[in-house]
Amino acid sequence: MTKYIFKIQILCLALLVLSGCNDFLDKEVLGNSTDKNFYDTRYKLQAALNATYDILQSDEFTDSDWRFGEATADDVIGSDEGLSSQMGQLVHFRFNTSNTYIKKRWDINYKGVHRANQVIANVDRVQLSNNDYSKYREIREILGQAKFLRALFYFNLVKTFGGVPIRPEIETVDNLVIPRSSREETFAYIEKDLREAACMLSNRYTSSNSGKASAGAAVGLLMKVLMYQATPGTPSEKWEQVVELGKYFVQGASMTMSQMLRYDERYNEDWETLRKRLWFKPKELNGETDPYEGPDFEIAKLVNAYTFKYTDATGSPITYLDQFYSAGEFCSGSIFEIVFKESGDGTTGDTNEGSSIYSTLFASGSPMYADDQIIANIFGNDYRRNFTIGHHQYTPDHENTEIGAGRILSLKWYTPIKDRPTYTGDSGKNRRYLRYVDVVLMFAEALNECGNGAEALEQLNSYKAVVNELNNSSSLYIGGGYGYLRDQIWKERRIEFSYEWERFWDIVRQGRAASALKTFSTMRPNKRGLYFREGVNEIFPIPQTEVDISNGVVTQNPGY
Repeated sequence: MTKYIFKIQILCLALLVLSGCNDFLDKEVLGNSTDKNFYDTRYKLQAALNATYDILQSDEFTDSDWRFGEATADDVIGSDEGLSSQMGQLVHFRFNTSNTYIKKRWDINYKGVHRANQVIANVDRVQLSNNDYSKYREIREILGQAKFLRALFYFNLVKTFGGVPIRPEIETVDNLVIPRSSREETFAYIEKDLREAACMLSNRYTSSNSGKASAGAAVGLLMKVLMYQATPGTPSEKWEQVVELGKYFVQGASMTMSQMLRYDERYNEDWETLRKRLWFKPKELNGETDPYEGPDFEIAKLVNAYTFKYTDATGSPITYLDQFYSAGEFCSGSIFEIVFKESGDGTTGDTNEGSSIYSTLFASGSPMYADDQIIANIFGNDYRRNFTIGHHQYTPDHENTEIGAGRILSLKWYTPIKDRPTYTGDSGKNRRYLRYVDVVLMFAEALNECGNGAEALEQLNSYKAVVNELNNSSSLYIGGGYGYLRDQIWKERRIEFSYEWERFWDIVRQGRAASALKTFSTMRPNKRGLYFREGVNEIFPIPQTEVDISNGVVTQNPGY
């Protein structure tokens, strides 16, 4: 019941701010802002934050994620792979700079950036009626969530396009055209947002607050952002930072605010100015019972806030598949979910908080699917292959599937009968965006990269032991040299996160997209993947309209 309260709040409050949350290019530039009085209470600021979350629920955001994260990689076949279509051109890497799907991915993530910027830029307009510490905390947590969401949108942009323009928080007619920042500068901007959010947010939100981005979400995403900047096989401070965060998140090591922020190397502002900007209660207003968060203040621990045991939000046992269904929403292993809410009246599109994505993917006309050869390549004999299903096989609800001969779909996309919406395109099934097992496997990979193979193997097998309980298996990964262990970690990532729209980004950051797709091309009659150009297609072109409208200030990526 609690998840529906939060979802309804998102729907209702987001509608209050739509007039103030249009794309900046659609916004009439006037001498005085129409937003001046909008953000003067925490309730209004919350409404603006809800409108930012609303981007994640949009069809365009979801559509973009599966197309780029899954359909372009080597774990699926597409139902639209002809070179006459823009989707076919995308998955063959034979697109031009005006491809519609590339433009849509740019637009939807910048729309999210703009809405997050509105929250962040206007937070200081909020007026508090008293010095109650809890009121400061409420504003700080709204601000921290906005920073997390902005980081998420920019992360999507930088891994898709490389360095991108960093939009100013306050848009004016003088700063509509912004040149691209470098890849390193863009990542640094994302890191700063996530580190600040990790200090500002609660370690986990539950009950009526379930669905909010937490400190756990900020740290988990930060680990991924750092990992994407590191190169496998090359020593790097980024790998070391992933290890440091893994020890904090997984093992319970202490972490001060200064350490999380990396204050000494990143900040020129004094500590009190920083605290005020992040909405920590001013030192002069602290009472005897209020905490004062100095540089050495230890932030809340994350250890045991999340686990990879299969238990629901109340701690009751669930199945492996249940963690992806309604029974497993906000379960113990789920760090951040994109929250959907069935409207009940068949409303679709961005006016609805529900989603049609899973009914679209798990259907006879699914835009992507696997075959026996792909499933064998991913899973081998791993028991988790049983969570995919083919034509005329029975689902856990004993439905006889009619998905087409030779086609195999993931049961992660399935919606149990009891969870079915009244209208097909109106599902309230949440999308799992970040899971605890991802944190543990990132920690394991970074440990191996930093020369600690024994501890890396221990972390890897800590999850494999849980998977073994599914079929009373005793098989574990075994030790070996750096490369052998790395390959086992990558194998586990491919199995565990299969069909969660991560595959393309994983093989790119691992430096093996070209080889993986070339191998895939030998298995496909249409040679899909053959035209992937190493050193070029790891990122996509800047949409041509963005280059044109900026008169070349926004430059194109090499090779396009």
